[in-house]
Amino acid sequence: MANVLVVDDIRDVADSFCELVSLFGHDVRVAYSAAEALTDIEDRIPDVALLDVSMPVVDGLQLARQIRHRWGPSIRLVAHTAYPRVSVAPKLAAAGFNSFVSKSAQPLELAFAIQGRPGKWELRTALSDRRSFSRARAVSRRSTDSNQRFARVTDYAARTP
Repeated sequence: MANVLVVDDIRDVADSFCELVSLFGHDVRVAYSAAEALTDIEDRIPDVALLDVSMPVVDGLQLARQIRHRWGPSIRLVAHTAYPRVSVAPKLAAAGFNSFVSKSAQPLELAFAIQGRPGKWELRTALSDRRSFSRARAVSRRSTDSNQRFARVTDYAARTP
């Protein structure tokens, strides 16, 4: 199984994630700050780092950038956040995260995000969902014009035998 580092400044949250991830059979370590996490990574490079996005002093985005700069893509970075995914997905992708889960994630979602299985927790999927949502909203705004709707209906009726 994977060697996982859980990083969160709130000890109860970090310990809870640690216990949950260990139930999946992974070897888990915990750090309660970004500085502690960097020291831990220097001692033993994890396969996966589960990072809190909102931490004091150095937040999860800055920590992810530092990890990517020093160790490259060898460590899978999973963000855990309480923010809505649409609002933070571009920031997470820019910082170098591979995937993310909410702090209230179902255990199976967390397991898949750690393993790297495709799903809604992957940033590529979240970003494409966001683009599709934006396009759909733009189309629906334009289609609310009654003249356009009427023109489409009459055009369709004229083409159908």
